[in-house]
Amino acid sequence: MALNTQIPQAEWSDFFVAFSNGNRGREVTLEVFSAEVGSEGQARQGKLLALDYDSPDKGNRLMLTTGEDDVEYTHTVTAPTEVMRAQDEDGEIEALEIVDQQGEKTVIALK
Repeated sequence: MALNTQIPQAEWSDFFVAFSNGNRGREVTLEVFSAEVGSEGQARQGKLLALDYDSPDKGNRLMLTTGEDDVEYTHTVTAPTEVMRAQDEDGEIEALEIVDQQGEKTVIALK
């Protein structure tokens, strides 16, 4: 799986709304990596509830929420600077990689 498309920041709000609506309920695996520590802890798994993006004028953060009817887990990326997506040959998104201003990477793999 190759991260093959960078999503321009001007498109993040619309992209994450469409992504959440189109992928709600899919199994996801979340991993966080930092340059200093490598992989931080175990991968977390769950069903995607939403990916919500707040633009810089509204908090500058991206929140991944998992659960079915209720929130089971929320991961927040503060001050994201880059969003990449990996797609299969049919155009279905297989993974997202979000990098924050400290260089920490959050990888969301979809099943």
